[in-house]
Amino acid sequence: MRWPAALAALMFGLAACERPTSPTLYVYADRPIHAPAGARGWRAVSVGGAHTCAIRLDRSLFCWGANGSGQLGVANARGKCGGRRTSPCEGIPTAVASSKRFATISAGQRHSCGITTEGALYCWGESVQFQTGVQGNAFVATPQPVLPDMRFLDVSAGATHSCAVRTNGVVYCWGEGSLGALGGGDTLSSVLPAPIRSAERFVLVSAGRLRTCAIALDASAWCWGAEWEKSEGNLDFFHQRLLPHRVDGLPPVRAVSVGTSSNCAVSLEGVALCWEANGFAQLGNGSLVGTATPTPVASSERFTSVTTGIIQGCATALDGRAFCWGNNSFGQLGVPRPGEHCGALECSRSPIGVFGMLRFAAVATGFGNHAFGLSAETAVFCWGLGGDGQLGDGYTRDRQSLPVGVHAPIP
Repeated sequence: MRWPAALAALMFGLAACERPTSPTLYVYADRPIHAPAGARGWRAVSVGGAHTCAIRLDRSLFCWGANGSGQLGVANARGKCGGRRTSPCEGIPTAVASSKRFATISAGQRHSCGITTEGALYCWGESVQFQTGVQGNAFVATPQPVLPDMRFLDVSAGATHSCAVRTNGVVYCWGEGSLGALGGGDTLSSVLPAPIRSAERFVLVSAGRLRTCAIALDASAWCWGAEWEKSEGNLDFFHQRLLPHRVDGLPPVRAVSVGTSSNCAVSLEGVALCWEANGFAQLGNGSLVGTATPTPVASSERFTSVTTGIIQGCATALDGRAFCWGNNSFGQLGVPRPGEHCGALECSRSPIGVFGMLRFAAVATGFGNHAFGLSAETAVFCWGLGGDGQLGDGYTRDRQSLPVGVHAPIP
């Protein structure tokens, strides 16, 4: 892929600055980044552990990155990730092995799920904990139907479990049930999707690591599974919540996102609030102290969406600017150097603007150390860790601090 000369010079200059030698102090200037033509034509993107999936404008589905568990759904990856990679992977967006058209996609830690334009649910990838809902297979290489007689509105692939919202508002979950992650009142795992025990009706769901949250029809947020209790030293302690409960202290919300150890939501007024573990500033509230009470991030911005990862989070402001906070060890905040540390890790304790002067319809991060943004011009940009080709720009690198456009897809 060819880059404009000015952009190439900018990338080279900032890449050089990312290897400062003490005691030199570098000042980073934000400059506009433009999308190459091949990066355009997308409508949705979802970030997994070391893979990414996205839907084109024509509703066709593409995935890229690691494929050791079949999470790309492309059958046999060709391993074009460069370097000395031996595990299956794709470094460029590659068509999923399905003729279906998709309305929704969710990339989990090592599996993926999507809903077609007809409302049918499909999953693929690792199923050791039954997280694909497909019986008899530890790894599923191509999309397979789940509950084919039902129709769904939303789906979320978590770390080792999955949940989806039926058109009647009932949430179904399956996979690993430790700590009550499936919301059925016990800690049993299940290959068969089963409804959670709640009389509420829901519109959106988000599955993390052994925890799940969902938004009800009245915009209230309900959660179940692993619930943060306290932090001592470098350890976080959780207890189980076997049944869905309404989150105390949280106003009506338009969005919710569940990560590995923390949760975030956006209120109807556009306030981003986060709660639970915070040892690496993943709550974005300016501190490193965890809290069970939803607390606003340290920003005066009003937001439309929020996304939570391992120990980082991002949100989209009303004007389309993207802000991220938490760990930046691999550039996943979209800035060269934020100037702060959380213990030994580079971080930002409050939301910091993603470089490039870009405007996004949405941003996404997940169980890995990379992030994506879907621009207003339908271009997909990526930043962070790309060692398994999960950035989709055709390269493998351990750190990408500036957003770069994904490569044109392989049909």
